[in-house]
Order: sequence, then structure tokens, then C-alpha cells
Amino acid sequence: MDTGLLWPGAMAAIGGVGLLRWSWGRKQRSVPANAAGWVLLLAACTLGGLAAGAWGVTVVSLVAMALAALLLAFAAATAPASRSRPVDRRVRILPEAGESLRLGGRLLTFALVVLAGLAASLAFAIALRSAALGLGWSQADANATALIAVPLIWGVLATILLMLESRRSQLILLAATSLPLVPALLAGS
Repeated sequence: MDTGLLWPGAMAAIGGVGLLRWSWGRKQRSVPANAAGWVLLLAACTLGGLAAGAWGVTVVSLVAMALAALLLAFAAATAPASRSRPVDRRVRILPEAGESLRLGGRLLTFALVVLAGLAASLAFAIALRSAALGLGWSQADANATALIAVPLIWGVLATILLMLESRRSQLILLAATSLPLVPALLAGS
């Protein structure tokens, strides 16, 4: 562990956050300044990784996040109060007066995202387990991989399902996620 690279990594993190804050604060953003800020942050993570592996990346990331939090707190404290009226914008969580609650559509969305999403995640995990066994993994490793995969796949799938606008595209995504189960069932593993 070469902690001598942590200091340059921390300085690169500070420089990257500072440069990005400066660039984003201008009236017109500068693509070269944005790119340089992100390159400095990438260099900071690389130096931290070379210095101490994941721990080093964590240290330089904490330095960058701490500076970003301080800059954000300062900007919030010094920002003038707005004199304009708040925007009257609704996110359609509750219906307008007299509108239907659309309970059927909401229940169908719940069923697709939670129930069908879980079933598709399980199907994909079973297919993943079968593929792992086919590659020569041990039963324990294949089972653990499937168990770890279910909540990860389910979370990603639920997020994507909630962003899709049509029921057809939601059903296609669920079917595509479940499709790898077919070869696993045919293989019998």
C-alpha cells in the first residue's frame, strides 16, 4: 500500500470538484472545463486505487463529496430568496377534482412491477444458476449467485418498468427477462 499517492489523488479530487463547480456556475457552460473536471475526478479515483485499492478510492471520493457538500451548503446559504411565485406544477400523484382515481390501472401497475417483476427476476436468476452450473461452477456458488441476482435484477427491472409508458412495452420487457428460463428448463438444471 503506497499511501503517497493518496495526497495527489485528494488534490485531484478537490481540483475536479472545484473546476466543475466553477464551470457549472458560469452563464454558459464550458465543455472543455467540464471534461477537465471529470478527468481530474477520474485521475483522483485512479490514484486512490493505485495507492490503496478500494480503500484509496473511498478516501478520495469522500474528499470530493465533502468539498461538494461544502460548496453546495455555501451556495444555499448565500443564494438570494426568490421573489417569484412557486411553479404550479403537479406530478399527477393525486387526481384533479372530479377525476377518476384510476385504481384499476394503479393496481395493474403494482401487479406488473412487483409481482410479475419478481417472477421475471426469479426466472432470470434460475437461468443464471443453470448457466453457472453449465460452466462448471459448484452447486453452492451457482445457488449463491442466483440468490444474489434476484434482488439486483428485480430492482433494475422495477425501475425500468416504472419508466416505460405503455403496457405493451412493459409486457415485452417482462417476457424478455423471463425468456432465458426456457433453455434452463429444457436443460433440466
